[in-house]
Amino acid sequence: MKKHKDYFMLPNKIFDLELKPRDFIVYSCLVRHKDNETHTCFPSRKLIAKECCITLRTVDKALASLQNLALIDLQNRKRMNGSNTTNLYTITVLLEIAS
Repeated sequence: MKKHKDYFMLPNKIFDLELKPRDFIVYSCLVRHKDNETHTCFPSRKLIAKECCITLRTVDKALASLQNLALIDLQNRKRMNGSNTTNLYTITVLLEIAS
């Protein structure tokens, strides 16, 4: 599937989850950055905060909430020298349920 830079799509199912606004915006940001084949992305927490106009602390709360809801899986990553690098996020695919 061709990746478009001018838009991204979210399934309508996201509204059924009644997410807090901070969780919704962070989830949307992650979807915006995700690879459509692997459903993964690795934006920095700082970039997420900047794009969502929220603090790092709010990003961390949202990420924890999204993990608890099983909407994302977060994997801490390390460089070869042992220092931290960006987290790897795997986005859960929300399937539309036919009415």
